[in-house]
Amino acid sequence: MDGFFTVPIDMSSPPCAVSTDRSKRALLTVFQPRLPTADRLLPYLRSIDASHWYTNRGPLLARFERALADHFAVTPDRVVGVANATAGLSASLLAGGSEDAGRNGRPLCILPSWTHEATAVAVLRAGLTPWFHEVAEDDWRLSPEMVADSLRGNPTLGARVSHVMVTAPFGAVVEAEPWRAFSDRFGLPVTIDAASGFDRLRGGPVDAVVSLHATKVLGIGEGGVVIARDAAQAARIRDLVQLGLSDERVIRQAGMNAKLSEYGAAIGLAALEIWSERRATLERLHARYAARLKGETGLSLWAPEGVSSTLMVRLPSRVAVETGQRLVAQGIATRRWWHAGCHRQPAFAAFPRQPLPITEALADSVLGLPFHEGLADADVDAAADTLRAVLPG
Repeated sequence: MDGFFTVPIDMSSPPCAVSTDRSKRALLTVFQPRLPTADRLLPYLRSIDASHWYTNRGPLLARFERALADHFAVTPDRVVGVANATAGLSASLLAGGSEDAGRNGRPLCILPSWTHEATAVAVLRAGLTPWFHEVAEDDWRLSPEMVADSLRGNPTLGARVSHVMVTAPFGAVVEAEPWRAFSDRFGLPVTIDAASGFDRLRGGPVDAVVSLHATKVLGIGEGGVVIARDAAQAARIRDLVQLGLSDERVIRQAGMNAKLSEYGAAIGLAALEIWSERRATLERLHARYAARLKGETGLSLWAPEGVSSTLMVRLPSRVAVETGQRLVAQGIATRRWWHAGCHRQPAFAAFPRQPLPITEALADSVLGLPFHEGLADADVDAAADTLRAVLPG
């Protein structure tokens, strides 16, 4: 099962409304992507038609990267648009020397198991091996102190580590400065997987990668952006996502074809036009959920520093699967966004890992509720009230 709990949709009812007749079981969808309309895209598409420039670092991509640089409070030479965030993570690792590290007996990359599987895939595609680590109970994050303790406590594995990948969960912020200090102390490059962190992320002294997938708050369908630690690192990544080709058409390090096309940039520019409106809507919906669920014993609503495109609740016990099934029976779709933890996936089962009791508890007790701009206030109330009603006693 991929984490979705669904039931048949009653097509006679609006797709995002809860039927008052529960026997019909109209599905309140857990997510509904929203990209810019065709009308908003049209001026940018006409610009592409006029320029005949469709990809390979075109003018719209340059314009989009400048706009993103303003948002992330960095200079444009530190921003690289990419085809997807997974490729951006791999490019960051490659730019930090992952190929040489693997050849020199340091093939391990530390990362949390409590993350999307794409994080681990990016590590593998950069030629490294994941070493899965535990996260903190209170903030669901990997800290520099936790990694430092691991390196000291596991000298054999620690000597084989070349990189660290940190995940910012569900719109949260990972402060970059402590990780820069860690990187300087241990000589290990750090990359922040801030896939859902568009809202509050600001450029810092370590690489960060944001997803622009359709499921994110600033979605373009497929895409991502790397905010590099400095301009030199961004230049390396920019070459790597164009096969490794430099401006002189020389490949010094083999990369990948992970460019962001002019069409992706066009959608991104149009999405930025409606960003403030979208942010306000999602912020209001989150606040309504928080008010509706306030006071429920043992139930906690994930409250990231920034606006996210997901609404995560932690249940009083490890009953995510059972509760999801009960919600679906009442017409409320849910999702376990990060499934069961990366280490439980067959493709990653053989890789080294710490004991992961917190990760496994989170995986079994965290559930995503319906959360998107198509929801009416009554839909939020129905989802929250139904959750209260179906929680196992």
